[in-house]
Order: sequence, then C-alpha cells, then structure tokens
Amino acid sequence: MPATAQILPNEKELFALMASGDEAAFTQIFYHYTQRMYAYILTKTKSEDAAEEIVQEVFMKLWAKKETLAHVENHESYIFRMVANKIVDWFRNMSSEKNAIKTVWKSIEHFTNNTSETLDLHQSQELINEAVAHLSPQRKKIFLMSRQEGMTRSQIAEQLNLSVNTVNNHLNEAVRNVKEYLMNIPGASLPLLFMLLRIY
Repeated sequence: MPATAQILPNEKELFALMASGDEAAFTQIFYHYTQRMYAYILTKTKSEDAAEEIVQEVFMKLWAKKETLAHVENHESYIFRMVANKIVDWFRNMSSEKNAIKTVWKSIEHFTNNTSETLDLHQSQELINEAVAHLSPQRKKIFLMSRQEGMTRSQIAEQLNLSVNTVNNHLNEAVRNVKEYLMNIPGASLPLLFMLLRIY
C-alpha cells in the first residue's frame, strides 16, 4: 500500500451508501482513490496500459460486489489488497496477453453480467459510440486510436506527427465531452460508463 494514507473523513458513510447502490457515493470514492491507485500500479508495472486496466478492474469489481462493502472495516486496505492481487495477476499473465484492452472488456462484461442495476455492455457501448460521434474529427480519431486500438499516447503522437502534450489535451477534452454527453442521458449507469471510458 502507498506509504501515505488518505482516508476520506466520511469514508465509512460513503461506502455504506455505495453498498446500497448510491452512484454519487461511488463517484466520490472513485475520484478519491483513482490517482493514487494509478500511480502505485505504475511504479510496480511501469506500464500505463496495465495501470489503467487494473484500476478499471478493481472499481468494476467493487461496484459489482458493492453489497459486501458495508461489512469491511478498513476500506483503504481492502482496495489496495485488491490492487496488489491484480498486479500479481498481471505479471503472471503478461507474457500471454495480446491486447490489454480486450482483457479489460472481458472483465467488464463478466462483472456487468452480475450487476442488474447497470445497462448491459452492448447498450453502454452504443451510448459511448453515440457520444464519440459528436466529437471533432481530430479528437474523435485520437480517442478511438487510444480506446479501440490500444495505442499509447506516444504512439499516437508519432503516427499523427503531434506532440504527446497535444495528444494528452485532445484525450482529456474528448473524455470530458463524452462524459458531459452521457450525464445528460436518462437512466444511464454512470459507474459502468465511467469505467468504460477510463476517466481519471
């Protein structure tokens, strides 16, 4: 676990609310832990793709099994124990992995099938595709190269003859635009959609 603990003042209350299906509580927990988890995983794996993948899998598992969280005493330790286990799995399977994104989608599909509150994977992807279609041509291209083709920011920058900073800016804006679009769709399950988008 990272050396510096950063417990939310109302963490137990938020996890209790999340356990009952509160998406707003989930969002607070998501944003509180994501950056720390990502940084920690990156120091161990040295892979941006692995860090993104593991963060997604951990949060999808938390949401899918949210009913059990009310009984957890130390949520931070619980979360980072899950992270550690995922890191071990990643190193164990690294040589056989062909595409990190495919692995993420398989994990999401597994958890989605056990979560009645969320839209199914097909419906969620259709909503995201609809949102992406509203992006500018350049931003859409960069977003799809990252999310669908699994290219790193450096690879995208090299292929499009752009700076990595420009690619980062386009991706950040694309995610923000897509998120805003999805938040205006009645009945959309934001936890699942946020996971599919890799919002950090």
